[in-house]
Amino acid sequence: MIENFAFPSLIKYFEELSAIPRASYNEDGVAEYLCNFAKARGLEYYRDAANNVLINAPATKGREGDAAILLQGHTDMVCEKNAGVEHDFSRDGLKLYVKDGWLRAEGTTLGADDGIAVASMLCILDGGVESHGPLQCLFTASEEVGLDGVKAFDYDKIYARRMINMDSADESLIIAGCAGGQRSSVSFESKVEKTFAPFVAQINITGLFGGHSGEDIDKGRANANKLMGRVLYELMKNSSLGLDIISVEGGTKDNAIPRECVAVVAVNDAESLKKDIAKLEATLREGISEDDKDFAIGVSVISENTEVKALEAELAKKIVFVMHTVANGVLDMNHNVKGIVEWSRNLGIVKCNADVAELVFSSRSSFESRIDAAATELDAYAELIGASVRHYNRYPGWSYAEKSEIRDAYSKAYKQLFGKAPEITVIHAGLECGFISEAVQGMDIISCGPVILNLHSPDEALNLASFERFFSVVKKVIEG
Repeated sequence: MIENFAFPSLIKYFEELSAIPRASYNEDGVAEYLCNFAKARGLEYYRDAANNVLINAPATKGREGDAAILLQGHTDMVCEKNAGVEHDFSRDGLKLYVKDGWLRAEGTTLGADDGIAVASMLCILDGGVESHGPLQCLFTASEEVGLDGVKAFDYDKIYARRMINMDSADESLIIAGCAGGQRSSVSFESKVEKTFAPFVAQINITGLFGGHSGEDIDKGRANANKLMGRVLYELMKNSSLGLDIISVEGGTKDNAIPRECVAVVAVNDAESLKKDIAKLEATLREGISEDDKDFAIGVSVISENTEVKALEAELAKKIVFVMHTVANGVLDMNHNVKGIVEWSRNLGIVKCNADVAELVFSSRSSFESRIDAAATELDAYAELIGASVRHYNRYPGWSYAEKSEIRDAYSKAYKQLFGKAPEITVIHAGLECGFISEAVQGMDIISCGPVILNLHSPDEALNLASFERFFSVVKKVIEG
C-alpha cells in the first residue's frame, strides 16, 4: 500500500500488525503472531500468561562479544473511534491510508502507539540490519490500561543492560526520564427513583480534540467530562427546570482526554432547557482553545410524558459535585525543567446510570509524594460525600541518569546521519521504562520514536518520513 518507503519490510510488518485486533487484554492474536514469527526463523522465544513475548536473536558473525541490547515496546493500542464510525476493535483490522506523507486509520486510532515499536523489532529480527550483537526484543502487553504486562514479566530472562524503548513520538528527541502515576476510581452505590418526566432530553458535548492525558495535558484542550460537570451544575441551579439526571457517560479511557460526554435528563420545560444550553455553550466557548474549535453542546428531546428511573437527587448532586469541582489538568509545572508538566490529573471516564455510578481519574507526577497527595485528595472528597475510592495500577517514574552509554550512542548516530544532535528531555507521560529500570538493576535506558501526532485519538497520524529517519538511527545504533 505504501510506496517508495526506504524500508519496505518495516511497513510490511506495520500493515500486518494493523490487520490484527489488539485492544488491551485482547492480545492473544498478536502474541500468537509474534510466536509464529519467531518459530519460522528459528529464534528463541518466550510467551507468558499475560501475553508478553520475548524473542532473542544471537549475534551475527563477528559481533558475539558485543554488549546485548534490549529493544522494547508494547503490542496493545488505545481503541478510540469517531462518532458514527462502525468498527469493532475486538475483531476488525484497521483501515490504513496515506495523505500528504502521514499514515492514518479511517475513523479510528492508528495504533502507531506502539505499533511502530513492534514493526521495528520485527524488521530488525528479520534481517533489517546488516549486523548486530546479541538482541533481546520484548513485546509487552496491556500497556495502555495500567502497564499491566510489563509488571507481570519475569525479568530473570533479561540479560541485556542497555535498552531502547520505542514508545515516544519524535525521533529528534531522546526521552531520558518520565513521570509515574496511578488510577483512581470514585464510586457510589447507584440509587434511582421513579419520576414522571414531561420531557426526556439528551445533552451531547462533542467536537473536542482530546489527546493523551500525559503528553497533551498542557495543550489547553478541554475535557468533555469536566465541561459536562459544569453544564449540569448550572442547570441544577435553575429550579424551574426540575432537572433529574437519568445517566451521564463520557470518555472510555482514563489516559485519554475525553472528547465527548452524553447526559440524559428529565425536565419540565424543553424550550427552557434549550435556551439554558445555548447560553452555556456561548459561555463555555469563551475559554475553548483553537484545537477545540469544533466544540458544541447539542440538546434533543428523545421522549415526552413518560415515567423514568432517574438517579436519586442527592446522588446526582454528589456526582455533579465531583465532576465540577475536582481539580483537573495541569496541577503544577516542573520547577527544574522548563516547560515540563510535573503534576496533573485527568477525569477520563464518567459512567453513571441505574446500574453503576463511577468516575475514573488518572494522576501523574515525577514525585511519589505527589501521587500520594493526589490519592488523598480524592479520599477526602469521598469521605465528605460518602463515596468509595479505589486506587490501582500504580506505576513508578523513571529518573534521569547523568551518564548513559546508550543515550550517547543514539545521539552520535543521529548527529552523523542528520548533522545535529537530538534534544534530551524528560516527559510527563508514563512509560514502561519505570518498571524495567526498577526490575533490572543497572539497565541503561532511553526512549525514542518517530513523529506521531494526536495519540489516543482518531486523529492519530504517523509521519512516514520521520519513521524512516527514526529507524535509520536505531539501525545505526544496533549496527555499532
